[in-house]
Order: sequence, then structure tokens, then C-alpha cells
Amino acid sequence: MQRLLFLIGLIIIGCSNPMISEDCGCDFSISSDLPQTNGIYELEFNQDLAQTYSVLSCQTECGWAQHIQWTSDYVYQIQPNQWISLVNPASMTDEDGNGNIVFAVWEEFVDKTITIYGGYTDDCGHHFMDSLKVKVVDNE
Repeated sequence: MQRLLFLIGLIIIGCSNPMISEDCGCDFSISSDLPQTNGIYELEFNQDLAQTYSVLSCQTECGWAQHIQWTSDYVYQIQPNQWISLVNPASMTDEDGNGNIVFAVWEEFVDKTITIYGGYTDDCGHHFMDSLKVKVVDNE
């Protein structure tokens, strides 16, 4: 009988996953201070500069040192066989769970709508992702 109880105990312990029921209370959202039209942010291209840039923000509600990864649906070719992303590939959150990243475009992106993606995995193993769209405009 003792062996049976020991075997059942091993099965229960071996098959339980404490991560499944754990909730870290985290979330994720990306935002910008740029003006919006129909839910799409608008970045006014500055003809006086080679690049126009803006800062995007994220909120995790999960405290500091969350490693956020970023990408976009466009890249820029600065030399033959050398492509760079329009957004820095990574950032970290501060003690309040907030982070920032720089997004930059060149003149070739005027009139294009770019989607920026960000995401991270919290300490409980939950993956979070969000995105936003930015249209590059030249109203001058």
C-alpha cells in the first residue's frame, strides 16, 4: 500500500505544472504621442533631415527589467546587402514596467503605413505582443 501511495504521489508531483495556474499580473500595450487618424498614428516627415524619428512607448504593468523585442514590417537598405530595421530591436522596462524605443524613417517611406510589433515573455512564461501602425506623411 505504501508503494502505491508513493507511486501516486510521484505521478501527481511529476505531472503538475505550477506555471499553469500562476498569474504574474502582467500585460502589454504599445502607444505613441503622435496624432492619430482612424486609429493609425501619423508621423510628419521632416524634409530638413535625412531621417525623421519618433519615440514609441510600451507598458507591461510587470515591473522593471522586462526585455522587450521590437520589429517592423519594413526595413531600409543603407548599402548593397546591408538592411536595417526602422525600429531598434530591443529595449528594457523601468521600475514601473514602462519602456521606450526609437522609430525612424527615411524619405522613401512617405505615404507608407508601417506596422511596428513589440513583445516579451513574463517571468511566468506568458508571451505578450502588441502592434501599432504609423503612416508617414509629408503635408508640407
